[in-house]
Amino acid sequence: MIDKSSPGLKLWIQASRPWTLGVAVSPVFMGTVIAHTEGGIHWFAAIFALLGAIFIQIGTNLANDYFDFKKGADTDARVGPQRVTQAGLIAPETVRNAFLLCFSLAFILGIYLVYLGGWPIVIIGLLALMLGVLYTGGPFPLAYLGLAELPAFLFFGPIASTTTTYVQTGTWSIPSIIAGTSAGFFSLALLSINNLRDYKEDQSSGKKTLIARFGRKFGVIEYSFSVLGATLLPLTFCFLAPGHSMVVVTAFTSLMALHAIRITSGYNHPKELLYVLKMTAKLQAIFTIMFIITWVI
Repeated sequence: MIDKSSPGLKLWIQASRPWTLGVAVSPVFMGTVIAHTEGGIHWFAAIFALLGAIFIQIGTNLANDYFDFKKGADTDARVGPQRVTQAGLIAPETVRNAFLLCFSLAFILGIYLVYLGGWPIVIIGLLALMLGVLYTGGPFPLAYLGLAELPAFLFFGPIASTTTTYVQTGTWSIPSIIAGTSAGFFSLALLSINNLRDYKEDQSSGKKTLIARFGRKFGVIEYSFSVLGATLLPLTFCFLAPGHSMVVVTAFTSLMALHAIRITSGYNHPKELLYVLKMTAKLQAIFTIMFIITWVI
């Protein structure tokens, strides 16, 4: 029998949704490699930013697990990956305590980043923590109102990358904004493929994501625009950062994006989108590695 109040490591790994962590680490890695060429890497700042982003992402995932269960959005008809609270694998109070712990650890790590970057980091950090809860919690949960896209794009995109560069170099970097925008589009792509997979369940439970409001065709368009935007945006470096023009090689990942779009456009059952979800996460990882390599060449 599973002890719901003292779950094992395997269950916590499942609850943290490790396949989503790419949205947290990608902009930090890109912001750090840009810092390398714009003044040098500050290793402690880079590590603290990376760990803080990971804890915020895991905390948001756990909060989402907890609040969706409390609001009845997760049902037995769920197609997506198993949620530990809804499945009865971990007690709701334990999941709640876990996401509060993750946000607390992110807050503690952020103190050092505030020391380096000052008040801008205070504002950005507190907003990130607040939005991690308000995504599915509170009286006006963003995901339930169709308002999750913009925060997901900004905080797992340009804000994360430019802040990472800033705490290491003391300057706000245009290349970090561009690279972070690609990361933000990947965040939107993952969010949209999740919402597209679950939109019928969301409609029945009252979770009014944009795709639940506007339907399947809108979801396919949102995903397609996001994943192509993510992979093609580096082409702008030819004009905005010609000294790093090799980074445009990352645009070849758009060929993988087109394959994912083809599957998304013609899927017959929501379970097929689980493959697209994993493909998109892998695509972001490949894109990030290619960016890092080509940026320093």
